[in-house]
Amino acid sequence: MRHTRTYNELITIDDYYERLEYLMLKGRVSEATFGGHRYLNQILYSSSEWQKVRREVIVRDNGCDLAHKDHPIFGAVYIHHLEPITLEDIQERKPIVFDLNNLVCVSFDTHQCIHYGTEPEREWKPRTENDTIPWR
Repeated sequence: MRHTRTYNELITIDDYYERLEYLMLKGRVSEATFGGHRYLNQILYSSSEWQKVRREVIVRDNGCDLAHKDHPIFGAVYIHHLEPITLEDIQERKPIVFDLNNLVCVSFDTHQCIHYGTEPEREWKPRTENDTIPWR
């Protein structure tokens, strides 16, 4: 197995930002877009096999960003491959594609940060009474 990053290791890291750093691709944008073969990963992501695994990951991670309990995802939930998959992995239905130890829930912003190095918002502020009414 070619894993260098794993879910089991990820969840031993307490801090969300350290988890994010653990997953950063450091400018190594993977073959995730698949060029002219993007249709293959779209077939994968619409398959019943993927939908089943996706549900398992969301339940396991409680719908939290990087499976961190203090970072619930309020929008769309993405399932991120910790070790990027390749066109060959999809074509040959290799275990790495569906391996729960290679998958984690992420938000859109976190996914962009992992793949493209965009800076995540570092300060989360809980809602307070009248926080949308500045004159009170």
